[in-house]
Amino acid sequence: MRLQEMPKDVAERTALEAARHPAAAPGVELPAWYFRRWHFLPEGYLSRRSTALYDRLIRPVYWFGSEGRAARLLTAWLARTRAQRVLEVGAGPGRLLAAVLKRLPGIEGHAIDLSPWFVEMARRRLPGGTVEHADLAGYAARGEQFDAVIATHVLGHLPRSEQPAAAAALGQLVAPGGSLLLIEHRWHRLPPDGMFGQGPKATRGLGFARLLVFRQREEGGHQ
Repeated sequence: MRLQEMPKDVAERTALEAARHPAAAPGVELPAWYFRRWHFLPEGYLSRRSTALYDRLIRPVYWFGSEGRAARLLTAWLARTRAQRVLEVGAGPGRLLAAVLKRLPGIEGHAIDLSPWFVEMARRRLPGGTVEHADLAGYAARGEQFDAVIATHVLGHLPRSEQPAAAAALGQLVAPGGSLLLIEHRWHRLPPDGMFGQGPKATRGLGFARLLVFRQREEGGHQ
């Protein structure tokens, strides 16, 4: 899907509104590529109107009935690997992680997103979890690690030049022996050679998307 850049005045206005949002965290830098009309939404993910339209109209089409299957597959993997601390990167409105936590109420759920409006929505759906407004690189630099990291439609929407750094940041967040779970459209060319070592341990179909499962070696480095 072609992404249109926002006109300069729209980008400046949405950046200011995002910075003023109550859920916005100080110091979070919104990259230039984020100021796009994602999925034809007027202000991308940087307005209440656009995020509401995404949740009601775009998301159901995007998932095409496969969100429930994704939640079941993720739940089964997390239960199998006995994951206790789980992070979703780019959690959007929080529906997927909420479905997983409902099935596995004993795990500790965390989520981050670049849009403060999505953070606000996800917090309502994840009252027992931790939802933060954060960028991936800055969050990874904290040094926290998780038993499982979920990234749904994240890498595939980045410019190709940004993917290696984002992949490295995702890897930093996975604890030794933990899992990285990527959900991407089938037409996204992911992962590029060498981005995650030897390739996924498992791949599962999700309609127009697919789930790729990577494992972190006990001594570090994906296998």
